Amino acid sequence: MKYNYNHMVLLSFLLFLLASCSKSDDSIRKNPFEPDGGHTYIKIATTFNADTLSLSWELTNPEVSFDNYRIELSQPVTVKTVEKGETTSYFTRVPYNEPVSVTLSLVKGSEVVNTNTIQAKIDGLDKVIAGIIIPDQGSVTAGDGMYSIPLPDGRSIFLMGDSYIGTVTNGQRPTSDRMYRNTYIVYDNGKVSAIYGYGGNRNASAAVPPGYPDEQKWYWPGHGFVNGDKLYIFQTLMYQGGEGMWGFMYETTHILEYNLPGLELNKITPIPFNGSPDIHYGMAALNDGDYNYIYAQVDIRNDMDPITEVLVARTAVGNPYDNWQYYNGSGWSINPSDAVKLEGLSTVPVSSQFNVFKLRGKYVLLTQKKTFNSGEIYTFIADNPTGPWRNKQLIFRTYEQNTPHLLTYNAMAHPQFEKDGMILVSYNVNTEVFAEQFSDVSTYRPRFFWIDIDKIMD
Repeated sequence: MKYNYNHMVLLSFLLFLLASCSKSDDSIRKNPFEPDGGHTYIKIATTFNADTLSLSWELTNPEVSFDNYRIELSQPVTVKTVEKGETTSYFTRVPYNEPVSVTLSLVKGSEVVNTNTIQAKIDGLDKVIAGIIIPDQGSVTAGDGMYSIPLPDGRSIFLMGDSYIGTVTNGQRPTSDRMYRNTYIVYDNGKVSAIYGYGGNRNASAAVPPGYPDEQKWYWPGHGFVNGDKLYIFQTLMYQGGEGMWGFMYETTHILEYNLPGLELNKITPIPFNGSPDIHYGMAALNDGDYNYIYAQVDIRNDMDPITEVLVARTAVGNPYDNWQYYNGSGWSINPSDAVKLEGLSTVPVSSQFNVFKLRGKYVLLTQKKTFNSGEIYTFIADNPTGPWRNKQLIFRTYEQNTPHLLTYNAMAHPQFEKDGMILVSYNVNTEVFAEQFSDVSTYRPRFFWIDIDKIMD
């Protein structure tokens, strides 16, 4: 067979190229614009908790010569110099749910010897404090509600709704564990203990309505406040008026008075308000000066596109049982029908449970948007406990509602817990599949995050 000479030359050239590409990486021409030809000698790992991103690393080539490490974070823009012998570092105030880049370089003199860049994203949740407040054993180990009230001696009491006490092992609990309608968690300098078993009955909740020792009607907590040596807790009286897990209905609200510091129950008294069952006083409360302010959440339309209002009453400190006065838009009236909605909140339907607190001389209202499973948590500020409310800030978006069966709801601030100019906030997580509360306890445990005070007040 006769061959064309030009074809033979072309074939030889292609075989040469193929052989060249099959050689090891060392035969590839180095990029002169990358330190050490683009090969990294640094292996980086990341972990995170709350707003903190932690780094650890190791050298894959311990023979490389350098003087120190330089670490650069893209958000917030931060540069650190770390000594050669170190293998860990961390950054705080890292924005949650946003990709950030971390560059770790080996530096000799003023020259970069080698470098590696990774991408990281944190969820912003504080799993450390979550494990303290809701541990696997020894206290309340799952539940929702999560109102908190600071006590005069430095302790805090958390008011829980439906909750569990039993031990959790490997993220699961026995199906024999009972659910309590309400419990209290006492937080004392990093340690927690549970209050339940009203009247000496270990199967009873922390608070039981008079006349219903079997809790066919039961209490779910509202908020509360301290006056002197008395703790006042609003408990909503509930009953099963419909079918299924969403068939519960509200009847009224009681005030439970406890002695401090021992937390002995003194008495139970219905609130003096006897109006519409759609108006729920006690869903937020604030002790401020000479008055206690008691806020009501009102459902105007309770569907997939809810409309709500917030009302407020006040009582003299030391006497929350009588002489309630209702804010009428310009002053105070003893007639509950004169109460008017607080201005500035119409763009966000306020959740069934919310809270109001003082921060840097202003009043802050925090709520999770009541629209089903929206996951949006907002704050407003005002110069007075009655508003008008302004400066709406979307401070956090929850994640869990993007997981099948999971819901998030009723975020709460805990401003008595503060660190580095941030306050603690929680929100509830629940599941539409009841059995998951046993097989995976994370489906029924609150989440915690820290929010910068400046973000609320700006």
